[in-house]
Amino acid sequence: MHVVIVGNGIAGMEAALAVRARQPGWDITIVSEESDHLLARTALMYVFTGQMRAVDIEPLERDAYVRHRLRRVRGRAIGIDTAKKRLRLAGETTSLDYDRLLVACGSRPRPGPWPGAELRGVGSFVTMSDLAWLEREARGDAPLVDVPAGDARSPYARRAAAATTRGHHATKPVVIGGGLIGIEVAEILAAEKLAPRFVMRDEWFWPMALDAREAGWIAEHMRAHGVQVELEADVVRLDGDAHGLVTHVVTKDARHEADVVVVAIGVVPNTDWLDGALPLEPKSGAIVVDEGLATSVPDVFAAGDCAGVRWWDGTVRPEQLWYTARDQGRIAGARLAGESAMYARGTWYNSAKLFDVEYTTVGRVGADLPAERTLFLEERGAVRSTVRLVSSEERFVGANLLGRRWDHSVLAEWIDEGRTLDWVISHLLEASFDTELVPPLRAARQAWAES
Repeated sequence: MHVVIVGNGIAGMEAALAVRARQPGWDITIVSEESDHLLARTALMYVFTGQMRAVDIEPLERDAYVRHRLRRVRGRAIGIDTAKKRLRLAGETTSLDYDRLLVACGSRPRPGPWPGAELRGVGSFVTMSDLAWLEREARGDAPLVDVPAGDARSPYARRAAAATTRGHHATKPVVIGGGLIGIEVAEILAAEKLAPRFVMRDEWFWPMALDAREAGWIAEHMRAHGVQVELEADVVRLDGDAHGLVTHVVTKDARHEADVVVVAIGVVPNTDWLDGALPLEPKSGAIVVDEGLATSVPDVFAAGDCAGVRWWDGTVRPEQLWYTARDQGRIAGARLAGESAMYARGTWYNSAKLFDVEYTTVGRVGADLPAERTLFLEERGAVRSTVRLVSSEERFVGANLLGRRWDHSVLAEWIDEGRTLDWVISHLLEASFDTELVPPLRAARQAWAES
């Protein structure tokens, strides 16, 4: 039996390891275009800042492919012949026949929809080639990470830097888009003392995750670190010079100088290359799968950022998180190996750092939730933190927490158990996870009671 996996991200690699654990004698081939090794894409910012090397963001040992007998093919998938069970590739290896196929090709940056988005000096921060490009733009010297030139049609292709033509590094960076990738780029450019301008069209930063009070604190924190935060700024176009280099970002109310522009308006499933071979969800472009991550094409599965799964509200769309891609990969691997398995998403959670502010979210806290009760607690003192707890139909359904570390698994367990909001408040300290040298949370209880 020959299993072919398109993509060596966390979904593809977890699937490969799951197949190998169940089927020691099968052939497994992993097709990857960007890198020979699994990358923790969320850690690109630490490579940029010099806190980690590129090899340090590889979660698996480099000999894992040999030890688990995983064949690697470096190349770009360009189509699937489902009748012949054949994956078509660009490059030296032109095709691979498969018995079972997993498409785990991830996502690609959403391109800017404005005139001028194709100008030199405009890019994203999602791939290794993006990292190399931004290093060149921000510093003007050779990047720490070298990447092959690649196919110009690929999201992993090397991008030429405007700094090379200008003869100096960027001094007027602009970041467009108010989400996690955007704030990461703003942070690393601020660390370079470049005072980036952070442009977003919404009323406050990251409204899909934060409310106005939480986002107001984060915006204040960004400004304190030298970021020029521009809210409710709709981009109209990007202007360039006679050499095709970006020079300005034009919004509905202003025209800002820019010699490098990072577009961080999200990612989309990397499914254009399928060309009708698999059914796609019309709105997101994600591959339609059933509860077991199988497509409607026999022996073809999909997992990770490119797969459209059913959410709690009944919609079908991709889950673009490291954790969910990992979990989907494990289920897809079981299915590829012949087992019956179902993907059960479970209670949503995520964590990040917004500059140096800890962020944890668990459950449902969005504005679309018909919440009957919301409790907001704020701590100001040796530590600044906020806690937002949400209940619906007398049950605790979600929490947003900033400024301190929390154990998301404890909070998720309380949601699954149907605890009341009053019960959660009385037991909240059990979910605290403060690190050493941080004043304990118990000291904040009185401040909470008075807020």
